[in-house]
Amino acid sequence: MMRGWRAIAVAMLLVLAWALAAGSAVAQAAAPGPSVERLQGKPFYINLNCRRPPPPDAQVVRIDPPAEGWPAWSQSVLVLETPPGLVTIERGRQARCGLSFDTRSSDTRFRSGVGTTLAPAPGSREPIIVTAPSTGGFGWPMTVRYGDPAPLQREDTLRFAIRVGGVAILVAMLLSSLLIAANARDRVAALFALSTASFSLWAALRSGLAAWPRPWLPSPELAQLAIEVLPAVVAGGTWYVAVAYTRCDRVLPAIHRTRHWGFLLGALLTAWILLPLPGSTVFDVWRPASLAIFAAAGAIGAMTWARGQAGGKALLVAVTPVLVVHAMLMVQMLAAWIPESLLLSQAWYTVAMTIAMSLRMGALRRQRDRLQVLAERDPLTNLPNRRAMAATLPRRIDEAKAQGRSIAVVFVDIDRFKSINDSLGHAVGDEVLTEVARRLSSMLRGGDLASRHGGEEFVLMLAGASAVKAMGLGERLRRAIADSPVDTRHGPLAVTASFGVGVLQPDDPGGTAGAAALLARADAAMYRAKQAGRNRVAGPDPA
Repeated sequence: MMRGWRAIAVAMLLVLAWALAAGSAVAQAAAPGPSVERLQGKPFYINLNCRRPPPPDAQVVRIDPPAEGWPAWSQSVLVLETPPGLVTIERGRQARCGLSFDTRSSDTRFRSGVGTTLAPAPGSREPIIVTAPSTGGFGWPMTVRYGDPAPLQREDTLRFAIRVGGVAILVAMLLSSLLIAANARDRVAALFALSTASFSLWAALRSGLAAWPRPWLPSPELAQLAIEVLPAVVAGGTWYVAVAYTRCDRVLPAIHRTRHWGFLLGALLTAWILLPLPGSTVFDVWRPASLAIFAAAGAIGAMTWARGQAGGKALLVAVTPVLVVHAMLMVQMLAAWIPESLLLSQAWYTVAMTIAMSLRMGALRRQRDRLQVLAERDPLTNLPNRRAMAATLPRRIDEAKAQGRSIAVVFVDIDRFKSINDSLGHAVGDEVLTEVARRLSSMLRGGDLASRHGGEEFVLMLAGASAVKAMGLGERLRRAIADSPVDTRHGPLAVTASFGVGVLQPDDPGGTAGAAALLARADAAMYRAKQAGRNRVAGPDPA
């Protein structure tokens, strides 16, 4: 049989070698050439009228030529940060247009906005007229960049890369915060995820990235509503996370009671924008409000850090770049790069806070694990306690029944332990308990478990052990205790123990009921060992 398999393996190797050799010969015979494939697009289904008269409230920018007239080469124009609507770029008879919320209508050479390349006659003096939708409730003016095609297209590519990278970071942090929230069931992480999702969509709409590869929202009206409403969610979530994450309830309880005020403030400012009241534009309302919220968050971080809360330091590190960018925007230092600067600063904030919350969740998990260990471990003997055995034994019984294996329990009780406590004191009794626990656990296998059941009683769980094996181990343990006195502060002390063995029966139930029946069987056997004179091992009841 083995020779047959070897012959098949040799034959397969020979066939593989022949195929490789043939393929190599064919590849050498064929002359390498370029890969050429034609891609054919489909016409855009929206028919745009670039000569349509602009509305009376439209934004209009006139770009005059240099004193010597337009140069002999083409000129590119890129229009950024306009509200949803039609953007038109005209020069004389040349007219190009595109929808700011749908890149399928735009010149494919430009990605960060509506742009085109014009070819004015050398020395001509006709101006370039840019028309964009009214700022309306947005309140921010459009940005127009123009000049030689190569540098403008490089800048456009850089802008698009920053926007894509920034939103990608936000989305990655959003997924991470959702995992943290789901794993830890943490409200702070959930609200942080909601705030991050809201800012991600707002930034994509604000920068025009939400138009790629097609509009993310079905209509420009819905996009405008999202731009007006989403900052309220960002503001509320940012303030709640700042107050709750830094544990203001411990050091600044008065501030902790304001954790919901951010949502109230956001709702009031949104209502102010939507009504609308005089001067209530997105730009005019949310720019100072955002600066105020992040400044207050930074102040909270500094105060809580000064009072010993590590979360305050993380919050301060997260919000400082955001504060710097907002302050620079207030003085028009980054007027041409508003979406990119906001995206990068918010990406820093989300990354720093996601890492901080991950570390916080890890610390909480370690603290929970330590508390669980303390709750399930006997502090004197360092053995699992009765609670731990009650949780483990039913599971092991179910596994044993499913696998058709046996499981045994040994009940151990130190003989005349009360007299040791009464005559020599509880300190000596503790020394006896500790040493007996050490001797019991030292002789168990890896899958077995020794626990302190209470007082002077111990329970041993022996996985896969039959009655004979359990009796043999019980006898070895009995001799290990009885043959060597225990060293105490009052000198060597002779100690014995009684052992009772119980074995899982085929008709025993599973789970907690089976564990109770097995423990009762081992306990009864231990009492038989006591009645028979102590210092012995009693097996299962023959009856």
